[in-house]
Amino acid sequence: MNQSEKNKILDLRGEPCPEPQIEVIKRLNSMRVGETLEIVSDSEPTDFGIPSICESRGYPCKIEKNGNSYRIMITKSK
Repeated sequence: MNQSEKNKILDLRGEPCPEPQIEVIKRLNSMRVGETLEIVSDSEPTDFGIPSICESRGYPCKIEKNGNSYRIMITKSK
């Protein structure tokens, strides 16, 4: 399996809270260990809610902010 097959992209731009968190949990639950979820969002609360979901599950989470947009990378590690 190459890297692009291991990555999933979830575009949550324009989605009101709590929809982004719900969608992230659903997607993470359907992923295999080692897969990476890339989230694109324009909601600042996503910057706080999603990292706490990752922390509670022990998944590494990296956040990049570019203007009004957020890119969050989560690797399912267990």
